[in-house]
Amino acid sequence: MALEASAAVDIEASPREVLEFVLDLKRYRQVDGKLRWVGSVVGPDDDGHGTANVWGKLRWTPPTPDRYDLKLRRWDSLVFTGARRHPSRLILDFTGTFICEPTSSGTRLTHSYRFEFKGPFKVLERPHRQWLQHELEVEVAAIGEHLPGPVTT
Repeated sequence: MALEASAAVDIEASPREVLEFVLDLKRYRQVDGKLRWVGSVVGPDDDGHGTANVWGKLRWTPPTPDRYDLKLRRWDSLVFTGARRHPSRLILDFTGTFICEPTSSGTRLTHSYRFEFKGPFKVLERPHRQWLQHELEVEVAAIGEHLPGPVTT
């Protein structure tokens, strides 16, 4: 079983402006309290591939280093996936998805997370369920505060 959460928001900004904001992880940390530190970010390249080294923190856990592979589909989606063979994969698999749909007033952003805890760490799934959904709703609402127009949820 996996822990999944999703939230959407309408933002008066183009899909490109939204995804460029997300790709600027050092700036994106302002809206995502789970990102504690952002190291190197490489890419995306011409094919939309890149990587990011970060320290993340979930509720009741210490900050831990992680590496994400990213895939940008210009300019409608961005997916962060926990890099294979990284020690964090012993604890959990991770996917964060941002999907942008143009609207008459800007962009409908749908952001989702999927965490799959492994082995003894599966006990963290249940207590994180409501917390993650709440965090995600706060996160997507805050995205619009950092972009050019008002936000509606």
